[in-house]
Formats: sequence, C-alpha cells, structure tokens
Amino acid sequence: MKKLFFFFVSVLLFSCNENRPIVPEPPTGGGERKVLVEEFTGVRCSGCPAGSAELENLLGVYGENLVVVSMHTLDFGSPYSESQHDFRTDEGEELVNYLGNPFAYPSAVVNRKDFDGGTYRLQFGKALWGGYIEQELQEEPKISINIEKTYDPISRDLEVRVSGVVAEEDLVGEARLTIMIAESDIVDAQLKEGEGLVLDYNHRHVLRTVLTNTKGDPIGTNMNSGRNYDVTQIMNLTDGWKSEKSKVIAFVNLIDGENKEILQAESSNVED
Repeated sequence: MKKLFFFFVSVLLFSCNENRPIVPEPPTGGGERKVLVEEFTGVRCSGCPAGSAELENLLGVYGENLVVVSMHTLDFGSPYSESQHDFRTDEGEELVNYLGNPFAYPSAVVNRKDFDGGTYRLQFGKALWGGYIEQELQEEPKISINIEKTYDPISRDLEVRVSGVVAEEDLVGEARLTIMIAESDIVDAQLKEGEGLVLDYNHRHVLRTVLTNTKGDPIGTNMNSGRNYDVTQIMNLTDGWKSEKSKVIAFVNLIDGENKEILQAESSNVED
C-alpha cells in the first residue's frame, strides 16, 4: 500500500470557541504551546464536510498553534467506484481502535485528553472542539519538539529528525514520540449533505502514513526536567503523494495507566 521503509531510529537520552486564547509564556525549553486534533472522517459520511469546515475555521482562529490530521476509517472511509484514492490506512484503523470508536461522525480527539474526567472517552463532536482546543492552549508545554527535514525531490527520500528537551516539570509515565505524514488539497469524491456525491471535493490534512510505531516510539520513562531525546526516520515518499502539499506532524504523548495525553505537537512542510 505504501513504498515506505524505515532506515533507522535512534533515541538518545541525556541528563541534561471562536476567540483566540491568551497563551501563557512557556517554560524554558518548552516552546510555544501547540494542540493536536485527530479528526475521524470518511468519504461516505455526508456530515463530515461540516466537520472539516469547522477545523478550517479553527485553524483560521488559532493558526500555527493548531495541528490537524484527518483519518478516513471504518465503513465511512470505504471509497466509491468514482473515487481516485483510497484514503484508508492501516495506521488509521489502528488508531480509531486505540483511541475509541466515534459515537457519530464527524468526530475528533483533542490532544488525546480525557475532558470528562475519568471516563477516558476521547472522541467528541465538532461543537466541543473549539472549547477544548482553547482550554489546552492555556497549558504550558511540558516538552519541546523540533523538526528538521531533508527532502530530495529526485529520489523522493525524506529524512526527518525530531528532537527536544523535557521542560521544567518532571514527567511521570512513558513518553512516546509519533511522527506522521499528512497531505492536503487532494481533489476526490465525497458525499456531502444536501449535494449528494461531490466528485471535486478538496480533502485536507489526510493521514498518509505513520513513520514511527502507530502508538508512538518510547523515548523515556519518568523523564526528569532537562532530559533530551533525538529520533531520526527515513522514508521514500510514495508515488502520487504531492510533497509540496505534505506535512510532517510530530507529537509526544505520555502513557500513564489509561492516560494517553499529548504534551506537545509540531508540524512542518515537507518542502520548505
């Protein structure tokens, strides 16, 4: 399904709703707070274009403080005979099972945060996204993320290096790093409420692949403030994916019991 290969992964640890929120000053080494939204959608979901439109509105409000990836999953993700692409991925199916099946589409997970307090229900409808994003932006980042890339347009080889440091607060639990590739501006079929099957719909933030383990690669357990991590992945960008429309998305989340909360996210264009 993908011409993808992992070359190496190295991890080095050292001691060392519509209103823009007021984001607090981040701790030393934490960078500016950014929030990840994982949208679950599908070409057969007539209400999903409204969810995608809401995400574009939120991106207009929060700008680079918001990172979005959209996964086409389950029965709604199955392409039509008129479709040019199959947006489903093995990783997307694994993630919808890992994060919990949506009660209804469109649905999204915001920073994998348990906003209900103890229910560990992570999927929410679009009416709640803006408030949860704003709430998360008030938190100080507990870890920094820096993305460095090298892309060869001839060979289509992409090298991604993600590094960072734990900020001022020690982390309790296992920290995991996930690296994804998402592509935007893919014109293809989409069922749309009131219009039927639209053949020239613009799909954005589509998950293409996950370079790390789908649930993240461990970078440390109970990491102390000041500890570093450094991970490198190399892949060959699959034919048909537009490098100029693709982004690298990286985020660190903390596994502690049932908690899967994302501490910080970052994104960067494949082509600068």
